[in-house]
Amino acid sequence: MEVPDEVAAELRATARPGRADLLVRIYGEAAAAFLDDDLSEAIRLGERAKQLALRSAAARELLGISYYRAGRYRDAARELAAFRRMTGSAEQNPVLADCYRALGRPERALELCDELRAAPVSEALRFEGEIVAAGALADAGRLDDAIARLEALPLEPDQVREHHLRAWYALADLLERKGRFTQARAWFDALAAADDELTDASERAARLRVRNA
Repeated sequence: MEVPDEVAAELRATARPGRADLLVRIYGEAAAAFLDDDLSEAIRLGERAKQLALRSAAARELLGISYYRAGRYRDAARELAAFRRMTGSAEQNPVLADCYRALGRPERALELCDELRAAPVSEALRFEGEIVAAGALADAGRLDDAIARLEALPLEPDQVREHHLRAWYALADLLERKGRFTQARAWFDALAAADDELTDASERAARLRVRNA
């Protein structure tokens, strides 16, 4: 995989002496493995890239998200926290927060998601942070707060995108858990109508119709 110029420049600037070309090649191979969902290879190569450039934010980020996708949440949190310290970026806050959720630290997850509310980030990233925050609140037994957090989002845009659909599903799931079955079914129906292949929304809506019959 061809490495973008700005990433290649960062890798070269942080590589061990005489290892810049090797680092760029290994990083490209790791990124390609990640895109192919070959996570064991992405992790193997990502760890090698980290050895060649411990101060590379790009290498730490790629290794972190590879660990995350593999379910290695403690390792992922370590690498993504390093990426965050190095760059000051909140770009991976939702993923890092989800790692802390998996590690039983919902309050830390909420702190990271709250940072996104004041940060100049894309709508998609802001939505992702709110979805993870709602999950963290639910983990702490705060279902009403979790639902309110998602309901505060602009959930009925003129143009529906993937992040809207993800929020609809998360909200519907929480509403069902709370026993608000009619509202849950409405969101599952909306999601199924928008993209019936994305999730099991149509099946969940059907189950709720049977339950309320």
